[in-house]
Amino acid sequence: MPSNSYDLVVLGDDLAALVCATSCARRGMRTLVLGDDRPARYTLGPHRLPIEPVMWPSQPGTAADRVLKELHAELALRRKLREPKLAAQIVAPDLRLDLGADRLGGELERELGADAPAWLSRWEKTTELARLLDPLLTSEHAFPGVGFFERREVGRLGERALADATAGWSDAEAGAPPASQVWRHLAAIALRHPSPSAPAMARALDAWRSGPFPLRGDGDGLRELLVEKLTTAGGEVRAGRVSELGVSWGKIASITLASGDDIGAGQVVASRPPAELATLLGKKAPKRLSELAQAMQVIAYRYALNIVLDEAGLPEHMAPIVCVLGAPDKDPVGDAAFSIHLGESDDTGRVIATVSALLPADPTELPLDADKLAPKCIAYRQSLWKRIGDVMPFFERHLVLAHSPFEPTPPQVPGGRGSYDVPKHLPLAMTPVWAARAPENAVDRITGSALTYTTGIKNLTLTGEQVLPALGLEGALAAGWSAAKLACAIGGKKKDYLRDEVVGAAS
Repeated sequence: MPSNSYDLVVLGDDLAALVCATSCARRGMRTLVLGDDRPARYTLGPHRLPIEPVMWPSQPGTAADRVLKELHAELALRRKLREPKLAAQIVAPDLRLDLGADRLGGELERELGADAPAWLSRWEKTTELARLLDPLLTSEHAFPGVGFFERREVGRLGERALADATAGWSDAEAGAPPASQVWRHLAAIALRHPSPSAPAMARALDAWRSGPFPLRGDGDGLRELLVEKLTTAGGEVRAGRVSELGVSWGKIASITLASGDDIGAGQVVASRPPAELATLLGKKAPKRLSELAQAMQVIAYRYALNIVLDEAGLPEHMAPIVCVLGAPDKDPVGDAAFSIHLGESDDTGRVIATVSALLPADPTELPLDADKLAPKCIAYRQSLWKRIGDVMPFFERHLVLAHSPFEPTPPQVPGGRGSYDVPKHLPLAMTPVWAARAPENAVDRITGSALTYTTGIKNLTLTGEQVLPALGLEGALAAGWSAAKLACAIGGKKKDYLRDEVVGAAS
């Protein structure tokens, strides 16, 4: 017998899972989040280092903006945002641009001279193209749609957005190959995906123009905000590894944890790969899950390297986010394109610089176990090291330590500065980057995915970055919102459960 029962159990505690759980809890569903107990930060000596930096999309009217308003979290998030005068920088061969409000035109003129008006005109074109996704990401539909009529409407909008964005992007690229290469790399860095579609690239470039905001506390601050909203609404968060999903009459009835506890579930929303869910279901796994698993593949992993250094080792006027385009003519993975995220200086004058990059994955070699992945990470760090020195020429002289939470190696510490004990839960598994094996339609190409929210189990819904992988952080937020919409519909909640007046009543 289950020791406890919930209206909704969410498997996973990533951004999409927490958005879904919080939205459902605020609608009155008794909600439990079963997380991985994966920290957003870890400790080495006196230093708290991020697992992965987070940039918040700044434009109004996006999926991010909608989620904040519905959770009444605008002011709480604003307190966590850093809003420096200089938002970000682009560093590429023979090019350096400072990004921020009303800076782009002047920066292009300084760097490019007579070519600046053409670059600026093409960049401004992307603002118009970026808006093509608004009807999809901020509509009342679950994107991508569920059900025949909803999927037909979403498909119609998707075809129009992809066609218009592709044509507009081709016009913007015409006669400016260097610009198009820079733009593609910038989009890949922002979306954390190496092959975004034309409308997704336009949306990312629109964000770069004003500069996405870094968050104090990185992913930790964002997670704390969502968990606070969830628990205030009566939801619960618990660490636990699922060992089995019990099925009765075509529905998940219970969840068995590795500890032996049984939990009853009216519904389950899973931020888990379909193949993993099929394993947990065993012989009762529907064919649909196997089909979804076959439709997706891992094309990269998200890698991070933390560098702690004395503040004197930073170049003067370095922005909190620096996009490094080491080789714009190559694919935006590896050391060809990555970002450096600067934390705020501590009381001792030390700064954490976190390098965020995509480690390319060869689909023919997958799945990679930890023993095979570790040497790739170490070799990757070595290739990044020189590129980092090109941006921060004196960082090695002021280095305190360097460490990646994904490598099974001790921190790199210059001689005479002591050593640090690595937490026992490290190394962590890197977050995979997903893509559809064979996109079938416009929506697949826009999102980078062939997944849907439905699984073949009546009360099991998918969410997570695997659903809209090529749309970055905004895609994760949209996937969480859409999964909540479906869960509340299955639970018999009102169809207008996410309208402002309902949110206000639940606050």
